[in-house]
Amino acid sequence: IGKDILYFHALFWPAMLNFSGFRTPTRICTHGFLTVNGEKMSKSRGTFITARSYLEHVRNPEYLRYYYAAKLNGTMEDVDLNLEDFVARVNSDLIGKYVNIASRCAGFITKKFDGKLTSVKPNAVLTDLQNAAHHIAECYETRDYGRALREIMHHADIANGFIAQVAPWDLARKPGQEAALHAACSEAINIFRLLTLYLKPVLPA
Repeated sequence: IGKDILYFHALFWPAMLNFSGFRTPTRICTHGFLTVNGEKMSKSRGTFITARSYLEHVRNPEYLRYYYAAKLNGTMEDVDLNLEDFVARVNSDLIGKYVNIASRCAGFITKKFDGKLTSVKPNAVLTDLQNAAHHIAECYETRDYGRALREIMHHADIANGFIAQVAPWDLARKPGQEAALHAACSEAINIFRLLTLYLKPVLPA
């Protein structure tokens, strides 16, 4: 709920439930106001955006979900939709970091290995990512979505560094390196799969 109606929902509503014999809320999730480019939403000032106009222009609702989640924490701070920052963050995080992992490796799996991964031993990058599950889940549970996404993108950065190091595009050009190429790309796709699971609460599709 928005912070402007917190007084009613945190005081009067639980009291009514309690004296009516109903269970009171175990948690009330509250957030700040949404501003656009640092200003309150106003049709007359042109700082008002509807969900319909967003879908007509951008089409993908998950970009906006990600942007809002990256700014949300357990407090009641206002959330600003800065349109330039929105484009930069989506391009940097979702395209440049997350999708980049799959785009650099999936093609080799498809073309050279009939779309099948090979079994791999977890490397340090994959193991660290697996071990991060509890902390990321904790961030989601406490509604600190911004911290959860920072943690996920930190691991995406490390994954991209790993891919740059193993350089599958170089392995693909060298004779006799098929097994190494298959293993490197399979590891990368396994990393991508885990990142996808961690992002699912924000990017369900």
